[in-house]
Amino acid sequence: MENKWIFVSGGSRGIGAEIVSELARNGFSIVFTYRNSKEEALKLCDSLTSQGMQCRAYQCDVSIAKEVDQVVKECISLFGAPYAVINNAGIVKDNLFINIEEKTWLDLMNNNVLSSYLVNKAFLPHMISQGDGCILFISSVTAFKGNTGQVNYAASKAAMIGMTHSLAVELGRFNIRVNSIAPGLIETDMSKNLSSIAYKNMIKKIPLGRIGSTKEVAMSVNFLLGSGGNYITGQTLVIDGGMSA
Repeated sequence: MENKWIFVSGGSRGIGAEIVSELARNGFSIVFTYRNSKEEALKLCDSLTSQGMQCRAYQCDVSIAKEVDQVVKECISLFGAPYAVINNAGIVKDNLFINIEEKTWLDLMNNNVLSSYLVNKAFLPHMISQGDGCILFISSVTAFKGNTGQVNYAASKAAMIGMTHSLAVELGRFNIRVNSIAPGLIETDMSKNLSSIAYKNMIKKIPLGRIGSTKEVAMSVNFLLGSGGNYITGQTLVIDGGMSA
């Protein structure tokens, strides 16, 4: 790939797909993973490449070490160390805490937290040797603002913020910046599944009085990875329309 390349986990739809598109439009070459949505992933990749942008998609469950190692090994062989790694892959399994089964808890933690560990662990030696780069976690405002039925999700997203702080301290000497983005209510498939009553109640809690867009999240990602974010590390950028104010 001719341009600086970026790895995005879970980039086939929703916020991930918008991040992939935004970064590609801004001159980055993109490699992203998907797990089940093959048709959507290939459609996105074909759309970007038909416009002259560089994009490649890999089917990969980033919570499985063997699959991650295989993809990372191929990427390093083909493109060298990435400029940035964006940890976006994740799932939601809402339920009241007393009703969450151990298997469900572990499945969510593996998809949302273990995946970030595996991906970053595999890429970091190469990024350290390169002496430059960024790591970004797509967390959530629920990491520090409670929400009924999301104890498991909130715990996983809070873990990302914890990793952000400590990795930023560890990696600063290698000129690798580490940050998080914490979106609030964003217009995705998840928000579309809310009942009209739940949707209206959530909008009432947002000072700006509207739901956020995936484009707004993606533009913030581009800012943190660009020159404007050169002196920002160990931070969490909240994009929630003021909901957590």
